[in-house]
Amino acid sequence: MYSKPKETESLYPTDVYQIGAQWADSIYNILTEEERIAQLFWIAIENPDNKVAFDRYKKLIENNQPGGIILFRMTPQKAQEVIAEYQSISKIPLIVSIDGENGVAMRFSGVVEFPKAMTLGAIRDDSLIYAMGLEIARQCKIMGIHANLAPVADINSNPKNPVIGVRSYGDNPKNVARKASAYMQGLQDGGVMAVAKHFPGHGDTDTDSHKTLPQINHNRARLDSVELFPFKTLANEGIWGIMSSHLEVPALEPKTNIPATFSSNIMKNILKNEFNFTGLVISDAVNMKGAKIMGKPGEVDALALAAGNDIILFTENLPEAINKVKEFINDKKITAQEIEDKCKRSLAFKYFLTQNDTIKIAPEKLLSELNSPEAKKLNRQLYEAAVKVISNKNNVIPIKDNSEKWGCFIIGDISNFEKIINQQPNIELFKLPLNNDANFQEVFKKAKNYTNIIFVVADESWGRNTANNSKKQQIYDIAKSSKSIFVFMGNVYRFSNWRTYNIFDGTLVVYQKTPEAQEAMVKRLIKK
Repeated sequence: MYSKPKETESLYPTDVYQIGAQWADSIYNILTEEERIAQLFWIAIENPDNKVAFDRYKKLIENNQPGGIILFRMTPQKAQEVIAEYQSISKIPLIVSIDGENGVAMRFSGVVEFPKAMTLGAIRDDSLIYAMGLEIARQCKIMGIHANLAPVADINSNPKNPVIGVRSYGDNPKNVARKASAYMQGLQDGGVMAVAKHFPGHGDTDTDSHKTLPQINHNRARLDSVELFPFKTLANEGIWGIMSSHLEVPALEPKTNIPATFSSNIMKNILKNEFNFTGLVISDAVNMKGAKIMGKPGEVDALALAAGNDIILFTENLPEAINKVKEFINDKKITAQEIEDKCKRSLAFKYFLTQNDTIKIAPEKLLSELNSPEAKKLNRQLYEAAVKVISNKNNVIPIKDNSEKWGCFIIGDISNFEKIINQQPNIELFKLPLNNDANFQEVFKKAKNYTNIIFVVADESWGRNTANNSKKQQIYDIAKSSKSIFVFMGNVYRFSNWRTYNIFDGTLVVYQKTPEAQEAMVKRLIKK
């Protein structure tokens, strides 16, 4: 199922343009000036269950003919309905996109949810991530989705980052580049546009561009070796789309308060000219605070196009944006040739991405098609490959001797793990209360009855709370006098709150707490 489809293997943006050039030229010639400009905008579709909202989007598409749409949270069946309805009223096919960083489940309920990027960053076998990209492409094709705004290529070098965090593959530029590349190749070999984000790198910030304008204060040498590295790699390897970000980067743009999205130095000189990126540059959502500092809706859209973006995402006022672009052309702030080039390249991608929109799945069968046995199997394989053994003195992991009795003490709720452990004849399970000191002590004193102990921390906040420091010390003290295994489940940045984990004989880190992650952890912990 996961071998490379030959018809879409290793296509670069220039290959796509050649395939779609004739169609793009013919369509361009029959569009009005306003419709040509509108092709450069993808509008957001939110709350489609609200009839007023649904009809408002429908009218916007009928009247203004945007180039594409981006879908947000809804059921797969509603997405299917929305796509069919809006495609039927568009003169030429819409490019349908989503933020599906860990699969279509990120936006559509009830679908198998693949691991987050931070979990994938721990996997050594990148072919598994390629397989995930190919499977997500299959799911997208079933839904009628053409572009996935993924992978995240940010280097998350700042643990205090409020917006990237587990969405990043980690803090190692080469590993991030490898993982992002594998995901990208899977998506594009499956015929779906990959869009790397957030150029030139949103990892080392402690503020959120949805709410403010973050600043990256590194010199060019550091940016080249860290933040820019994955994007340059992906551009060289033929990614079809890169998303710009609303970040201030003084080393790349000397003018103050100019987000990267609106900087021609960054978008044109670096991304397009220096990195030789020939795909589509897609702006991050221009309704974000980091973009709004540039002006009102409409004006920010035109400014982003003039700076070098090819597609504007989440415009708040499409008619005004079209009018502003026309003003920019008249005022020579952007040339008509630039608009023509952006439009024709967008149309060429549109032809390539939409030409095989023939999959029709009945609504009642949609979930079973999305949640195929192969998808579920791959998901389990990904979680199993991501379980990380940090330490393993005397090969205490996996637990082998059924004659030895173990006490397993859990902090947090992990029902799948608890169910499996309760079936083990040599392991007795105890849950340590989170917020009741007396009950905690009552349960914890039972640890003294065991010479073999497992501690599982599945509540990230518990270890961060200074009120629990004395209880943590009790855990450490018991571990020192026992054969002990420590398991941490959750955001790996919180693992630093357990710095003395090396007193345990064995340590496992599991990056998430999903049912699949819990089962993967048990598989590594206990020898069958």
